[in-house]
Amino acid sequence: MTSSRIRWLVIVLALTVPLGFAAFTGHAWEDYFITLRASRNLAEGNGLVFNLGERVHTFTSPLGVLVPACCTWLSGPNHEELALWFYRGFDALVLAATAALLWRRSSTLRLGAIGQLVLFGLLITDAKLTDFAINGMETALLVFFTLLLWSELESPGGPRASRLALVFGGLMWTRPDAFILAGAILVPHFVFREQRDSPANARWGAVVRGALLGGLIYLPWFAWAWWYYGSPVPHTIIAKGAVTPPLQLSQLLLVPWRLVSRADQLFLPTYQAFGGWPDVVVALGRGLSIIANFAWLVPGWSRTGRRASLTVFIGAFYLNSIIAFPWYVPPWTTLAIIVLAWVWDAVVTAEKLTAVRSLVRLSALVVVVIYVGVLAGTAWQMRVQQRVVEDGVRRPIGEWLHAHATPGDTVFLEPLGYIGYFSQLKTYDYPGLSSPEVVALVRSGARDYSSVIERLRPRWVVLRPFEIRQMEFSPLRVLDHYDVAERWSARARLDAITLLPGRRWCEWESEYVLYRLRVDAPKH
Repeated sequence: MTSSRIRWLVIVLALTVPLGFAAFTGHAWEDYFITLRASRNLAEGNGLVFNLGERVHTFTSPLGVLVPACCTWLSGPNHEELALWFYRGFDALVLAATAALLWRRSSTLRLGAIGQLVLFGLLITDAKLTDFAINGMETALLVFFTLLLWSELESPGGPRASRLALVFGGLMWTRPDAFILAGAILVPHFVFREQRDSPANARWGAVVRGALLGGLIYLPWFAWAWWYYGSPVPHTIIAKGAVTPPLQLSQLLLVPWRLVSRADQLFLPTYQAFGGWPDVVVALGRGLSIIANFAWLVPGWSRTGRRASLTVFIGAFYLNSIIAFPWYVPPWTTLAIIVLAWVWDAVVTAEKLTAVRSLVRLSALVVVVIYVGVLAGTAWQMRVQQRVVEDGVRRPIGEWLHAHATPGDTVFLEPLGYIGYFSQLKTYDYPGLSSPEVVALVRSGARDYSSVIERLRPRWVVLRPFEIRQMEFSPLRVLDHYDVAERWSARARLDAITLLPGRRWCEWESEYVLYRLRVDAPKH
């Protein structure tokens, strides 16, 4: 097969694999519906808000809320599935463009055939990237801008300020914390410079100009958000920050040891920490992560690979300093895949390793095949999650509340997405993504559900069984003021499924109890 045909095959796979995953699973992520509630209000002329009349910044990504708003406007009200398919199609095209970009740059950098097999094999089969690119998150855009920045910096002719401006502006429009990602990509280019490079030459002048112009591209949103919400900082970040323990220097010092001693998320299935995946997948994921994080320490091989590896290593400090939700990981994984591609290429072309060259080629193919299996297992897991848990439990809870609650009712819950969207009630979620009232209480010392419920006295409370057990030991006994209104459980349906990778994650969200405040309960 010619190089041109292989390139088109890669682009087509990058487009069709996510769409096939979406068609098979129907997966719509919980957090997507948090954003979609604001997107829908904007599309219907009610402002970019979660609760009507309350200007609270309940989303993190500007593009992540504006693109779904456009899709919602195109589909019309109450057509959530069609709107999501518009969004999925857009994201699939973005991933195809990402693959085309990566093919072009890897070719100019003369990456060999085995390196390209690893590069595109792992990219197309990465389960988190595939899933979060089609389930409503902004992941596809974030990965595109990440690799566009990497590509520009690795360009043999040097980066262009205009392209860098687009990259920096696009990253910030995608996620306001993306400047950390951009910085992690930039720093290794100062550490591992090509011989022709120096900080004073045009290459770094283009970076500075691009960063300044990128800031101007982001400025309109920054200024508007400050005017509209009273702060340019998303309320989601403020809420999460209120419950995140202060970062200790000792935590950062232990990051290298953690990378060696435990499997991080780079090459593991979504929510693998809940269990239910084969040990070989965990072991392989750990091994690949260790290589990607520490390959920059090995002297004498490709500067391209070493720069990408140092970027991944820097990123590990960031991911270990926050609550690293799975959708934060794909851009770092794509950079780690670049490292592995150049590592395999370096090993297979090393003159001293001629005797094991065939084994190295075989190992690349085996790794890709294993991750095809991980992607297939994830697809089955998310298909079950969507049909049994999301469509069978969480969405019905929201619809039940919408049918039975009265105007002005409030509901306390942790999973804000499905239940909040389909109920359309005023929500007191923990830790307060949609609720400044909850954030204020957390900051004043209300660090558990019982304390928040006791002080706010919402009309409805939605809890998982394990959350109820935790609250039973609270001295407040706040549930004494509530009666059970309804129960939902999908455990029997899950138990009937024999083969289910990541079963415990599905079980985690499969049972809920809905409480109603008693009429005679004391008011607060």
